Amino acid sequence: MKKILKGSSFFWALLKMNMLPLILLTLVITTFSAVRFAASLNVETKNGLVNLSHTVVTLYDTVYEGDYHAVEKDGTVYLMKGDHTLNDSFTIIDSIKAETGVDITVFYQDTRIITTIRTDNGERVIGTKANATVVEDVLKGGQPHFYASTMVEDVRYFSYYEPLYDANGTCIGMIFLGKPSAQVEELVSGSLKPIIVCGILTMLIACLVTIRFSGRLVNAIREMELFLVAIAKGDLHEELDQKVLERKDELGEMSRYLIKTQKSLQKLVEQDILTGLYNRRSGEKLLKRVCENYTKDGTPFCVAIGDVDHFKNVNDTYGHECGDVALTELSSRMKEHMRGHGFVARWGGEEMLLVYDGMHLETAANYMQELLDAIRTKPIVYGDVNLNITMTFGLTEGNGDKIEHIVRDADEKLYRGKNSGRNQIVV
Repeated sequence: MKKILKGSSFFWALLKMNMLPLILLTLVITTFSAVRFAASLNVETKNGLVNLSHTVVTLYDTVYEGDYHAVEKDGTVYLMKGDHTLNDSFTIIDSIKAETGVDITVFYQDTRIITTIRTDNGERVIGTKANATVVEDVLKGGQPHFYASTMVEDVRYFSYYEPLYDANGTCIGMIFLGKPSAQVEELVSGSLKPIIVCGILTMLIACLVTIRFSGRLVNAIREMELFLVAIAKGDLHEELDQKVLERKDELGEMSRYLIKTQKSLQKLVEQDILTGLYNRRSGEKLLKRVCENYTKDGTPFCVAIGDVDHFKNVNDTYGHECGDVALTELSSRMKEHMRGHGFVARWGGEEMLLVYDGMHLETAANYMQELLDAIRTKPIVYGDVNLNITMTFGLTEGNGDKIEHIVRDADEKLYRGKNSGRNQIVV
C-alpha cells in the first residue's frame, strides 16, 4: 500500500477523479437541499403565521363582540373591541404565546397597545412604534403583509401584520404575529446536520436520507397547515394526523399545542360559560345533524324547549348570583338526564333546548316527565335558602320540516304551557 501511495500517480488521479466529483456533488446536493428546506420552512412559517393570525382575529371576535374603535380618556387613548378595553388585556395573547411560541402585538395606529414582546428586564414594549415600512404597507395601504425580516427590540422576526378596521371600514390599527428568526434558523441548522454527515459518507445515502427526512418534515408541516386552515375557517372538529402528533421533535410538540389550542377554542366557541352546556350556536349545529340523520335514514327525534318558571322572581328576590346557581344546578341535572338520550343546550337566558335522539314522542315525553319530577322534588340550595324550582316544557316530534319550524312548534307549546299554569309538559 505504501508503494502504491508513493509511486502511483494513477491511484491519486483516480482518487481525485472519484472524490472531487463526489465531494462537489455532495456539496451541491447538500446546498440545494438546505436552500429548498429553508425556503419550504419559511413558506410554512409564513402560512402558519397567517393562519394563526386569522385564528387570533376570530378569537377576539368570538370573545369580545362589537367593532374596534378608540376612546380617549384623561389624555390616554384606549383601543376598544365593542365594550371591552384591549389596553392591558393580555390574557388571550399570553395564552397563545405560551402554547405556540409566537409573539403577538396589537397596535392602535402605529403604537403598540398590548404585546407579548418584552425587554431584557421583562417589561413589555408597550408604547413603542411600528417601523415606517410596516406603517406604509399595512396601516396606510390597508393590506396584510408578511416580512421575512423585521427588527423589534434588536430581535429579528419572521412577521405577519394584519390591519384592523373599525365599523366604518377605516384601518384603525394592526395585529402582529412574529416568530424569532433564530428559532427557525436553529431548526433548519439542526435538521441539516445529519444530512451533511450522511452526504460525506456517500452521495446515495445522503440523497435517500434527504428525500426521506425532507418528505416527512414537509408532510408534517403540510398536515399542520391544513389543520390550521380548517380551524381558521371555523371547523373546530378537524382532526390532525396521528403520525404528526406522535413525532418526537419540535413539530410534534407544536402539533400537540395546536390540539390544545383547538380544544380551548372549542370550549370558548361552543360551550356556554355559565352552565357548561352547549351554547345556542352549537345546539343549532347539533340539531341540524339530527335532522339530516332523520332525512337520511329515518332516525326519529323529538325537540323540547324548556323555561324556568318565575325565574325573574328568583333574581329579584335573592339576586342574580342565586339565579346563576339555580341555572347551573338545573343545567347539570338536565345534562345528566340527557346522557345517552340526546343533548341539551342553553337556548337563551333561562330557556333550554333538549333534543331526544332516536326517540318517538311518547318515549321522549316519559323521559321528560321523569326530568320534570326530579326538578320538582329536589330543591336547589343557595346558602340558607331552599329554592323550589319548576319548569315548563314544550315537546314536539321532529319531521321533515325546517329546523326553525320544529323549534317554533316546540316554542309555541312552551308558551301554551306558560299561559295555562306552568310546571308542566305540553306535548
